[in-house]
Amino acid sequence: FHLPDWDNELVCYKEFSDDLTCTWLPVPSAANTVNYTVYLKWNKIQKLFKRNTSSPSITIERKNLYIERFAFIWIAVNYAHDTCAKGKNISVLPSKAGKCLPPSNINAYQITNQLIIKWDLPTANTPHELRYREALTESALWTLVPVRNNAVNVTISNLNATSSYVVQLRCITKDGLNCVCVWSKEILVPHKLMNKPRISYNVTTQVSPGRRSVFLKWEVTQSENILGYFVNVERIPNSCRHPPNHICLKDRKILFNLSLAYYRVNISAYNEAGESPRAIYIVPEFSATDLPGQIHVKSQGRNAVVTWTPEYNPKCFVVDWGTGKEDMHMKIISTTAGNFTLDNFQPYKLYKIMVHASDVCQCESFTRHEKTFGVIHFYSVEGVPRTGPANVTVLNITKHSALVKWTEIAIEDRLGFLQGYRISYTDSSTKKSPAVTLNSSITSYHLTGLKEKTTYRVQISGFTNAGEGPLTLSQPFSTPKYDKGELEGFVIGLCFSMILILVFAPLTCSLVIKRLKISYWPSVPSPRNSSALQDMINWKPISRSLLQTLSDNDTTSLFVMEHESKAPLTLDLFTDGQDSKHDTCQSEKPSNNIDMSPRHEEIPAEAATSEEDIISTEVPLLSDYASMEFSQKTLMSLVVSIPERTAHPHLEIELNSKPAQTVHKVLFASQEYLKQSQVVLLPSGTNFMGQAN
Repeated sequence: FHLPDWDNELVCYKEFSDDLTCTWLPVPSAANTVNYTVYLKWNKIQKLFKRNTSSPSITIERKNLYIERFAFIWIAVNYAHDTCAKGKNISVLPSKAGKCLPPSNINAYQITNQLIIKWDLPTANTPHELRYREALTESALWTLVPVRNNAVNVTISNLNATSSYVVQLRCITKDGLNCVCVWSKEILVPHKLMNKPRISYNVTTQVSPGRRSVFLKWEVTQSENILGYFVNVERIPNSCRHPPNHICLKDRKILFNLSLAYYRVNISAYNEAGESPRAIYIVPEFSATDLPGQIHVKSQGRNAVVTWTPEYNPKCFVVDWGTGKEDMHMKIISTTAGNFTLDNFQPYKLYKIMVHASDVCQCESFTRHEKTFGVIHFYSVEGVPRTGPANVTVLNITKHSALVKWTEIAIEDRLGFLQGYRISYTDSSTKKSPAVTLNSSITSYHLTGLKEKTTYRVQISGFTNAGEGPLTLSQPFSTPKYDKGELEGFVIGLCFSMILILVFAPLTCSLVIKRLKISYWPSVPSPRNSSALQDMINWKPISRSLLQTLSDNDTTSLFVMEHESKAPLTLDLFTDGQDSKHDTCQSEKPSNNIDMSPRHEEIPAEAATSEEDIISTEVPLLSDYASMEFSQKTLMSLVVSIPERTAHPHLEIELNSKPAQTVHKVLFASQEYLKQSQVVLLPSGTNFMGQAN
């Protein structure tokens, strides 16, 4: 199976001998090891020359060549899966296959987005052609650029300034040219590094008193076109005559030890096209509390006398002083005096004085050998702060408190060493509170003891040893009547209370009314309070067999009342058809108490079974329930008027034959009050009367 032919750019030529050299481009997307077969077919010769190789070039010895015969040459490649690919054929006459001289001194470089190529022409005046492609990938396509006759440079515009390119030159084959034009070697034209490195990591640590280590890492774009990096460590200030030497690195990191002086680190990348812009890193200030010595400064007008403790005399002192990184001065003192004088100090400005010691007094060696001996800040003349604190705000306002915050006074506005702040506030009645003095490191204060629903104005000032500075503009704020959530809680509680009242008030009133009604207006009067019970003398039980004679009777007790008897009340209970005797409990003397002692008597059976002598009548009552006294009077009035032998199953009245003693026998249920459907009057007689006490 034949794969599509590939453009292998096969070319064969003689260079330094009569041997024929053939070169071609590798098969695209091929494996690492590929076996090529070179075929050479001579004109009018049947024999086919064939040779195998694994590289994209081959040399055919002179003994295998026919110098004056044309040869057809092609390349084929065989794959393991029985497929092959074949390149295009070329025709070569070995006697005229010498290699043409290429252009010499080829120089290519980039400027912004332009590619400039220059070269020297060979002695033969031949036209040339140029091609280029991006160097990022080998699969990038070549771009052919025509070259004018006798031209020695080409400028290619509108290119990507961040890409590198590969350039080749060769002559153009034409009639009468007895040589073979071959592309020159690939010339890499790196892009000019336009972007500076970016610091990605930094850390500073103390290694010894007065010395620190700085570790840096950085990143770059298109690092494949970068050859290395330049690192420059520069002291601030730098009074040395010669600038520090470059440190050349291949890695993108560096570690170095320095004193506590100010330093600037410059980092740049480079390649053949030049150097990239520099990344500048200012080593930050490092606060150290364990320096070897202490510095003392005494002001003398515009001068300052510097002394130090403990006594220490290195080979030389290096003194830095100034108001900042960009305004530092450097002085080298090699004498062994116990003090030195610095001049040119301005009033109301903060100066930083650093004294470094070194055992090597060569200026270029200070970076490696000096260590910081002591550091001090100094005002030649102090003043009061120029302004008050900035950004005064009042937060977390409640009924009785508020939080005041501010930012510290800027160093350039202090004009002296800031000792602290004073905060005061007034209410709407212009009553001023006592000023509160705070430390200079405090930038917030919690006001307490405020009144609710009141407007206040707060002001803050800073003070130095020279006095107090101006107050800030008054910052007004008002305290609320209720704290956050307090009003909502009150409303919610009120709503819940109203709901509880609306729900439970009717229930409570209903229960109270029922209790009052039971206590003061009972629906059923209590027998203990009835005066009728005071007039009753005897209650006599009668057997239940008598009760059973009534067809619809549901009464379980029978009592006998004797009219006009003033005997004490007696309550007798009975049992069903059993002969049982109980002691009779009677009151010995008149009393309002009711004696409820039970007494049972047996009723003769014949009295319960005889119905001939029963006089029955139904008695209407005025109400459903009646008192005992009312019922007794009603029964008495009925005794005289009832007809004889009037039978009725619900009411029976028993009349005694004795006119002086009329006995009424009443049947009713177990309630203590008489219901009209339960009253039965029985006539008195031997068949119905039991033995009375």
